Amino acid sequence: MDARAETEWMTVREVATHFRVSTKTIHRWIISGELLATRIGPASRTVRIHRSVIEQMAPTLSAAA
Repeated sequence: MDARAETEWMTVREVATHFRVSTKTIHRWIISGELLATRIGPASRTVRIHRSVIEQMAPTLSAAA
């Protein structure tokens, strides 16, 4: 996987830092469906958020924070 492909996906912590909210808030947004996240691996608790989702949802999520 090239470096660009790796940077397309963000961790919950990175997204929380981006929006200046807690990781708990990010998890709430994911559970409520406000933020689309992808689970990595079968039965995994690891989630990643695609950078394009963050860019599309930024105005909505910033207002919710």
